[in-house]
Amino acid sequence: MSEGWTPGPVRRIAMVGAGTMGMQIASLAAAAGYETRLFDAVPAAVDRALKRIDDELLAEIVGSGMIPLATDVGSCRERLTAAPSLASAVDGADLVIEAVKEDLDVKRGVFAELSRLAPQAMLATNSSSLPSRPLAEVVTNPERLLNMHFFAPVWVRTMVELMTCGQTSDATFEAARGVGEAMGLLVAQVQGESKGFIINRIWRAIKRESLRVVDEGHASPEDVDRLFMLFFEAKRAPFSTMDLVGLDVVADIEATYHAVATDPHDRPIPTLIKKVEKGDLGEKSGMGFYSHPNPSYAEPDFLRGGSPKKQEGE
Repeated sequence: MSEGWTPGPVRRIAMVGAGTMGMQIASLAAAAGYETRLFDAVPAAVDRALKRIDDELLAEIVGSGMIPLATDVGSCRERLTAAPSLASAVDGADLVIEAVKEDLDVKRGVFAELSRLAPQAMLATNSSSLPSRPLAEVVTNPERLLNMHFFAPVWVRTMVELMTCGQTSDATFEAARGVGEAMGLLVAQVQGESKGFIINRIWRAIKRESLRVVDEGHASPEDVDRLFMLFFEAKRAPFSTMDLVGLDVVADIEATYHAVATDPHDRPIPTLIKKVEKGDLGEKSGMGFYSHPNPSYAEPDFLRGGSPKKQEGE
């Protein structure tokens, strides 16, 4: 472990990636009192993110009461700005959180740049499946690097998982824990290194078996979700959750597991791949396992077996 780096107080956070998770984490950071800068390599993504932040996200977070001191949307919004470049986003940042494509090569490129541009910042990846250990190879002072995994929607799934890169210092963990707690989140530290962390290891087993049951023709996505919701007394279920996350994201995550799998049957499920190839990505595209913005699972009679809405092409 290299010497000469210790985390200071976190006052400014840079969010790299303005997709679903990036915009929610940035909103949460601003609501928690941090000066927050949001950057994406695609400027239009930042524009879309800011519109959603203004239209609904900050209001949802403030209205949830998860951060008692965040009572005014306007003051929270004043702390959140768009950055025109990666360099300007991370300039002076105490913590940089990455939420880009779930691809190791892409993330390695981003973290090599972050290491160069933000040599004093704590660095975190919000990856939902990739450990931070492979990123440590491109980061100077890797004791400042860790996984910091948030969940969408952040005002409902109020938790964050922290996991080591193999060299993460105790001081870094404590600083990250403080940020998570300031955001109103339950902070869980993964003991050692676990692919999929805690929740996603459990969630993946549920997700894959749900996909298998449908792929093998034993059930419809709607019936899987109905049974799951009734049995576990849950508000959401596997297929509605996959639509929320984005089927392209789900497929990317499955690909990362398959890349290190020892079981030849541990491969992406054809039903999922066909959806992605067709462009049916879930809520973000208007079509996934359900049609959006008014999916059948939101209808009052869904759990009583109300007829599912027909999807395009059926």
